[in-house]
Amino acid sequence: MKKLLLVLVLLVGTLYAKKMEYQISLVGMNMDYKEYDRAGVILDSEKSDLTDITGAEVAYRFYLNESSNLEAKFLGVSGETVYKGSYIGSGLPYGSVVSTTQDTVYDLSFAYNGINTLQNGFSLLGGVAVGYRYWQRELSALQIEEYYWPSVRINAGARYQYADFSVAAKVEYQYGIDPQMSATGFSKDFQLSAADITKISVPLRYAINDKIDLSCTYIFEYQKIKESNVIYDSYGRGYLEPDSHAYNQYVKFGVIFKY
Repeated sequence: MKKLLLVLVLLVGTLYAKKMEYQISLVGMNMDYKEYDRAGVILDSEKSDLTDITGAEVAYRFYLNESSNLEAKFLGVSGETVYKGSYIGSGLPYGSVVSTTQDTVYDLSFAYNGINTLQNGFSLLGGVAVGYRYWQRELSALQIEEYYWPSVRINAGARYQYADFSVAAKVEYQYGIDPQMSATGFSKDFQLSAADITKISVPLRYAINDKIDLSCTYIFEYQKIKESNVIYDSYGRGYLEPDSHAYNQYVKFGVIFKY
């Protein structure tokens, strides 16, 4: 289904685009993730610096006219975080176990974006999108968790253009649809109650010439996952995925090729 959507976006964009852009960016991600029990007590956490989780993002934009475009975007990052927690069932407190976790995040989206140009270099921005997010946590070779969900996304913001330089601020909300998590040792997936993301981005852009722009984008992202159902292992013991919050930051440095 995701491949079909990508083909459709590329086909429609190629047929009707007045101009096109291809953007590739290097990405650094800072993760600050925590899980909580029902009393609000922290169970475990993961943290990283911007240079610990890295990767790239590619984006295609097809401008239907001066005030709208179609966009297909894919981000992939991977790296290590510092894990603090405890062994399940040990009764030991948070922080009794410190290790590293291998994290991988993929994010795919297809968007329609509108641009309302005002006076004095200002523009209003808005758009709708569908997306898919995948996150793998490899806490050890024997404990791997995978979170995944499609989402509906809306965004709004403003942009200021001065000569060859522009700066914008955008807010995006992502509503996760039927979010799930699979874990090593369980035959069934955990059904998460919710998995939503609110994202604030500040993209800067500078035109080198008619064919190439440079870009730098800062993103702050708040991810909230709500408690799952209970799944039983082969011994009849029940487990659930607890509530969690993640405060993630991204910095992207990119080059934009215009056609």
